[in-house]
Amino acid sequence: MSFEYSVERRLRQQKLRRKARRGEIALRRLYKFIRFLFIMLLFYLVYRIFICHYWYLPNNIYNDKSGKHLEILGNSIVSNDKILNELKKFPFEKKPIYRINPDKIANQIEQLTPVKRAYIRRYWLPARLVIMVEEVTPAIVIAPTENAPVILAFSRTGETIGKEYLPIKDNDVIKILSYGTKGDDYKDWDIEKINSLYKLGKLIEEYSGEKVAYIDLRTPHDAYAQLQTVRLRLGEIDVSVFERIKAIYDILPVIKQKQLKVKYVDLSWKETKYIKEDVGG
Repeated sequence: MSFEYSVERRLRQQKLRRKARRGEIALRRLYKFIRFLFIMLLFYLVYRIFICHYWYLPNNIYNDKSGKHLEILGNSIVSNDKILNELKKFPFEKKPIYRINPDKIANQIEQLTPVKRAYIRRYWLPARLVIMVEEVTPAIVIAPTENAPVILAFSRTGETIGKEYLPIKDNDVIKILSYGTKGDDYKDWDIEKINSLYKLGKLIEEYSGEKVAYIDLRTPHDAYAQLQTVRLRLGEIDVSVFERIKAIYDILPVIKQKQLKVKYVDLSWKETKYIKEDVGG
């Protein structure tokens, strides 16, 4: 009887073990099935993300001025329209934002003369481009007469800034009056000449405490500079002019204190400085 009980007990244990193994097998199969479904779902989600419309810029991005998909920063000489027109020269590529080559866009913008460098940043949600422009620094602008529009500008590194980028909205530039004739054609000026005139204008402003309205070079050997309150006769623009203009610091307070009516202050001589009074009534 003990033997029969023992056999029956072993049979029950084997049956329970077989049942447990079937349960484990079923759980493993269910786990594998769930893992398969999860992997497929993950692949599907990745696929949907990669084809999501948020990756794509609109076809009319170069005509969109709302700033939602394209923003241009740092430009003051080159207008947004000129940058967009330059980009329109090449067909827009319908690609996800992560596949667009930012260097290609930057190189195209850098074809514009006043643009020194361009940087492109790409964003998602929604797809957006930010164009950051670094421009040349304007130094002087050229006009034929006091009231005539500016016809040309030069940067501090010698680049010519043509009419299509004028007027220059920069109070730091120095205005030069020149006809571009008489052996002193401004189109032939080099960096040294440009920076020398810019330095001259800035030093006059520093010594006088006033803004230079213009430097008149229409008679190259008898130049003038117009301040807000007085006209300066500079004479020959040579190395000595930087020493001669220092007298403004002492002369200008005298003129203001005595309220003199001055035609011009003559700084054309190294040793002698005098005030030419306006006696015309």
